[in-house]
Amino acid sequence: MVVFDLDGTLTPIDSLWRHLHDSFGTWDRAKVAEQKYRRGEISYKTWAERDARYWAGAPLTQMKSILEEIPYREGVREVFKELRKRDVKTVILSAGLSLLAEKAAKELGADLSIANELRTENGRLTGEVVVKVAVTGKQEIIERLASQMNVPLQDIALVGDRAFDLSNEECLKIAYKPKDDVARREADFVVEDEDMRAILQYLI
Repeated sequence: MVVFDLDGTLTPIDSLWRHLHDSFGTWDRAKVAEQKYRRGEISYKTWAERDARYWAGAPLTQMKSILEEIPYREGVREVFKELRKRDVKTVILSAGLSLLAEKAAKELGADLSIANELRTENGRLTGEVVVKVAVTGKQEIIERLASQMNVPLQDIALVGDRAFDLSNEECLKIAYKPKDDVARREADFVVEDEDMRAILQYLI
C-alpha cells in the first residue's frame, strides 16, 4: 500500500487552506489563528474550526470551482495507473479538505481518501468542519489503516513533502520535493524530480 500526502505532494499547492483563504480574500484575518497554532496556543482542531468559519455561507459551487483550477503534479496520473496495474492499494491522506481529496481519489483511482470535511447545508458551507486528520495525527491513522486493510506497516510506503507525512518508522518513507530538513533527513529516499514518476523506482 502507498499512502500519499495531497497538498504539496500530488498537487503543487502547499496548503489548500491557505489557497482558499487567498481565493476568498480572508487570509489577512485567518493568519492570526495560524500563528497561534504555530506557537502552540491553540489546537489543530480549534485552528481548523476558526478557518472554516470564514467561509460560512459561501456556495459549494464556488468552492468546487476553485478546486477545479488546482492541477496535479506531472506524472501523478501515471503513478496511480502503474500502482493499480500491480494491485498496490493507494490512499490519499491529507490534513487538507475532503472536497479536494475525494475529487483526487475519484480522478486518480485511489482506493481511499481521508481528509477534513467542511459541512454544507442547502448547497452552502455552514462554517463548520469535521476534523479527521490533524497535521500531527497521520501516524496513528496509518497504523489504523494497516490494521483495517490487513497490510503490515513494513509493506506500506509513505510519500509526502513534510516530516509529519513520513512519521511511521516501519514504513518506507519517500520525501517528494520536501519542504523541511527533517523530512530530508528521516526519509529513506528523497526525490526532487518534477515528474512524480521518479518515485516508482522505489515502489515497484
